[in-house]
Amino acid sequence: MSGHELVILSQQPTRANWPWEPGTSPHLSEPRSLTAWHTASARHKKAVTDTGCPLCPSAPAEALSLPRPPEQVPRPSDPRKDDAYRRCLYLQLGHMEQELQLVGPCGLSQCQSHARALSQLQTLKGRLADRLGTPPQAHASSPMASKPPRGLPWWCLLGGWLLVAATSGVAAFFTMLYGLHYGRASSLKWLISVAVSFVESVFVTQPLKVLGFAAFFALVLKEVEDEDEPVASLPGHPFGPDPSALFRARRCSRKDIYQPPLATDIEKMKTTHLKEQKAFAFIREILAYLGFLWMLLLVAYGQRDPSTYHFNRHLEHSFTQGFSAVLGFQEFFTWANTTLVSNLYSHYPGFVTDGNSRLVGSAQIRQVRVRESSCSRAPQLQASRHGCRAPYSLDVEDLSDYGEGWNASALNNSSGLSRAWQYESQSQRRGYPFWGKLTMYRGGGYVAPLGTDRRSTSRILQYLFDNTWLDSLTRAVFVEFTVYNANVNLFCIITLTLETGALGTFFAHANLQSLRLYPFTDGWHPFVVAAEVIYLLFLLYYMIVQGKLMRKQRWRYFHSKWNLLELTIILASWSALAMFVKRAVLAERDIQRYRNHGKEGISFSETAAADAALGYIIAFLVLLSTVKLWHLLRLNPKMNMITSALRRAWGDISGFIIVILIMLLAYSIASNLIFGWKLRSYKTLFDAAETMISLQLGIFNYEEVLDYSPVLGSFLIGSCIIFMTFVVLNLFISVILVAFNEEQKYDQLSEEGEIADLLLAKILSFLGIKCKREDPGSGREQPELLSEVRPPCTCVSCTQALSSSSTHEHL
Repeated sequence: MSGHELVILSQQPTRANWPWEPGTSPHLSEPRSLTAWHTASARHKKAVTDTGCPLCPSAPAEALSLPRPPEQVPRPSDPRKDDAYRRCLYLQLGHMEQELQLVGPCGLSQCQSHARALSQLQTLKGRLADRLGTPPQAHASSPMASKPPRGLPWWCLLGGWLLVAATSGVAAFFTMLYGLHYGRASSLKWLISVAVSFVESVFVTQPLKVLGFAAFFALVLKEVEDEDEPVASLPGHPFGPDPSALFRARRCSRKDIYQPPLATDIEKMKTTHLKEQKAFAFIREILAYLGFLWMLLLVAYGQRDPSTYHFNRHLEHSFTQGFSAVLGFQEFFTWANTTLVSNLYSHYPGFVTDGNSRLVGSAQIRQVRVRESSCSRAPQLQASRHGCRAPYSLDVEDLSDYGEGWNASALNNSSGLSRAWQYESQSQRRGYPFWGKLTMYRGGGYVAPLGTDRRSTSRILQYLFDNTWLDSLTRAVFVEFTVYNANVNLFCIITLTLETGALGTFFAHANLQSLRLYPFTDGWHPFVVAAEVIYLLFLLYYMIVQGKLMRKQRWRYFHSKWNLLELTIILASWSALAMFVKRAVLAERDIQRYRNHGKEGISFSETAAADAALGYIIAFLVLLSTVKLWHLLRLNPKMNMITSALRRAWGDISGFIIVILIMLLAYSIASNLIFGWKLRSYKTLFDAAETMISLQLGIFNYEEVLDYSPVLGSFLIGSCIIFMTFVVLNLFISVILVAFNEEQKYDQLSEEGEIADLLLAKILSFLGIKCKREDPGSGREQPELLSEVRPPCTCVSCTQALSSSSTHEHL
């Protein structure tokens, strides 16, 4: 009797194999048993027709629900599928036997009918058990697998080693001959090239090839392994004691018996899927931000040129020879007639120094003055002196027009040099305020153009010297000119400043600023323009992202420091864009003015100030953007631990910072009051604070303090070292170390750490490296979880069992 015939026999009882007829026996006409039978049959037909039997999914639904003649049932040709049919039938017969035992002989008028039915079911079960007891025939193995492996004889191994030794010896011999022929130098070069090639092949080329082939085979040519899973044993049979064993295996579409996955596995897959989504979103965020940072760096370095430093150094060395030794206005005119004139006009007309840089317009000398009797005197000294000259400030600056020799009553505009005695405002000359060593000066003043050649410049300088253009009311003298070097496409705005205070001291210094006003003349310009456009697109993208986040979080958006950092980066980017546009407009204006008035003095100071501001904003923007990488590297456990430790210790850190600032301010004020009038390092409060900070870093000049005041200086510096370095700073560091130790002690794997592990597993899987992680305790929890998540069954046996249990309750 085949498996299909047993299926038909168990589902469609006939007069030949059943002890009674369901339609004629008066003993089975009771509603309590017959109704349950028909209900179970109906449920089974519907369930099997829709889904099939989970106990034997390989069996067709028609064979389990509809009666078919034995000759129409196709016999399976696969022994494994035939075995699955028999196992499913064995379970069905067992459930039918349980139902008959629940009905009992008292439920029938003839007790022998009940006994005959049980006897037939046991006979069928015995035959099935005999068939299941014999294991299915294994597939015939290939004849090649049964044959013993063949190989070369054992003496071939000796021949191989001898061949290797002979080849190495011959190669060494010829190498020695070629080395003697080439000589020592060529042999060393050849040996170095061979060594470099070998190291490159071992550590670079071959590993890359291995990784490439591993990725190719893992992604393209790797086949899924088909591992045979054991089939669960039958209940009530020596194959296994668990009646629900068939429901516990994982689902595999290639297997004969479908068993759904566990609830824990489903939950685990959901969690893994969410982590994968977060991981891929994080990767996209990192890649997008790296692209943003790359474009920002291209824009930042595209505004600067590596030749700027050497260009500025060359010009400064040329024009400042002897300038720092100027201690009066007479010495200033001497320097101007020698160093300035000789370097400002070279042998090539229109060029400066060695003929590589062209003078843009003409050079000019500008001075700022104070008014006569501009300072207030004590009442006791009113009659002792008639004149008083105050230090420079915006309130006491002289803004009047004069004639030659600073004569206010005789204004003469007919002379070509009368402009030197008339005040020009900052807006008239398109200047910009200038920060000196003593104070800040307006961009206006009294301007004397020097001309475009050596002769006219010498004549103008002599005229200014003869008419005492620089006198005791002069507070600062500026020599301003601009040069352009076409070789590196750079403009350089040069300002040589000589400041003097009311005390009669002079301070000379130079300020040089190089900038590019013309676009690139090489092939680098399109890349910089493309980087600027892409950076603008990135900026719009981040504005949209932060706008959505701000709309979603509302006021909570401003509670996150990283959100504030993003907002600062966006505002700084727009500020840089506005300054970039302003610099372009100012540069076009100054260049157009130079084209129209090429022989006049052209002031590029406002353009230089805009360029400097743009450089500062971009530098600050790069700083903030680089700091944000800390937040993007939060998946690194060490970085996450450092952040958590600083967050844990922030309360103590803020308290120590306040204490450090108070002590620093106290020692800065004390050192400024004690040493400020004698030592340069303490002349102002800011300089004194800078010196105290340098003391904590070990950069300090002890000799100047000890030479000035051995007792007081030793006490002040020693107490500062003891209290600030040995006590406060060490306690500050100890707080951070304690917080880091606590964070290490209670550190747990966060969600970011799990995402990092998942990314690592994905990368290893991409490279074809197997990485297995076992969850401890999963084996102990598996039996309980299996019993909790047993799936519902819709086959005949399960439906009949449920039906019989409900019938038993009614009985």
